[in-house]
Amino acid sequence: MKFYLSVFILGLSLLFKFSHEANASTKFKMQRCSLKKSESLTIGCSRQCNKFEKWALKRYARKLGYKINIINMYAHNSTPDLSAVDGILIPGGVDIDPKYYINEVPKDLQEKIKSLDHLVGYSEDGKVRDPFEYNLLKEYFSANDKKTKQTPILGICRGMQMLTVSQGIPLYIDIKTELGFSNRRYTLDKVRINKNESLIRTLQRRKSFRAVENHHQGLRLDYYLQNKKKWPQLEVTATSNRNRIAEVLEFKNRPVLGVQFHPEYSLFGRTRRTTFSWLLNRACHSKKITKVSKGNL
Repeated sequence: MKFYLSVFILGLSLLFKFSHEANASTKFKMQRCSLKKSESLTIGCSRQCNKFEKWALKRYARKLGYKINIINMYAHNSTPDLSAVDGILIPGGVDIDPKYYINEVPKDLQEKIKSLDHLVGYSEDGKVRDPFEYNLLKEYFSANDKKTKQTPILGICRGMQMLTVSQGIPLYIDIKTELGFSNRRYTLDKVRINKNESLIRTLQRRKSFRAVENHHQGLRLDYYLQNKKKWPQLEVTATSNRNRIAEVLEFKNRPVLGVQFHPEYSLFGRTRRTTFSWLLNRACHSKKITKVSKGNL
């Protein structure tokens, strides 16, 4: 009798688990969006997207049935123009100047960041990208119009770091120096999803996956966790290296996804396909909101 009772209880627990995960997945699903043949999506790269990012955008746009225009937002205007795009991609790249986040942290951490300044890779490209992308995100998150609030953003590597900085969260200056293990240069890491009810879990449909890394900085995870109540709109939903590196940053109030890894370099099609398809599908919905808004004028 005890055996059958145990089997019954186990069956109920498994049913609850699968039902819970199915509900969580459904929560983050969005109905597939379609456009008329005469319409196209405009995806704005905050800086020139590389050939792999462009290839992924064009490939999955074609598979979804979208025509696509990819523009360099900075080249078109040194002032961010959010109305010109249906979706935004902030690509990987150079280090972010600590001046964009150092004043947000306590004095002791400020001193630590200053002591590691020699490890920051300052560059001419950073001097251009830092103010443009920082101001772009500040404008985006402060906007209250329906169109902008529904415009999706995908931040890759540096892009996720800039999303982090825009919220007042500091970065690790150098992973090797601060955390005691090698920087993630052209390596393959195992990313673990920490939350079932998350966008990344819905996209990946698994609890862990391998991803290509190329960085030496990242979201300062210990600081974020200690002060998590300050950012109720944010959640780190995936990590790597025994929960020491934040790999995915999700926003609860806007269609914004930050990934520390590089989906455009992924050896595994699902990671690349689901990440870029999410951006494109959300951009399609954003475009439709624009049409509805103009129709009401």
